[in-house]
Amino acid sequence: MPFSPTYRAKGSAGASGPRDIDRAQVIELPAPTARAGQGEFVRDADTVGLGAALRIGEMVDATGVSERLLRYYESRGLLTPRRTNRGHRLYTQADVARVRLIRLLLDGGMSTKDIQFLLECVHEEVDLTSVCGQLDSVLEREFGRITREIRSLELTRQYIAVLTGRTLQGQVS
Repeated sequence: MPFSPTYRAKGSAGASGPRDIDRAQVIELPAPTARAGQGEFVRDADTVGLGAALRIGEMVDATGVSERLLRYYESRGLLTPRRTNRGHRLYTQADVARVRLIRLLLDGGMSTKDIQFLLECVHEEVDLTSVCGQLDSVLEREFGRITREIRSLELTRQYIAVLTGRTLQGQVS
């Protein structure tokens, strides 16, 4: 079943995209600087008090993303889970939202390099157009690419509609 979630960085307008969560759900991307305990080690006994901390298997269940991909996102600097003193990864609900945003952007064709750049530059209550100098040009390039891709898909859809005798609303004429 296709989904059309709404994702937004704190302090910015929403943007629509395909997949992974319910249409009405809004995912807020936490500012990278607001992630308390990022990269810290936590004693295993301390995880009891963390409440919402998720182990990697629970993170897989919460996001639908494989353990391998979670580790890849970590290696690319897109995700920084806390660790227990035994080295087990601990994720938060903010990490769940972050992974969903990463998936949205990857599904939209952005590279992990550009996603990392975007995630590093997005901060709470900051106008994206004035952040991190180059971010505006990266986003402008992506906007143009997506616009061209949408136009190409629309033309392909119209062509198929003509070939199959369907209207653009999916009904047979």
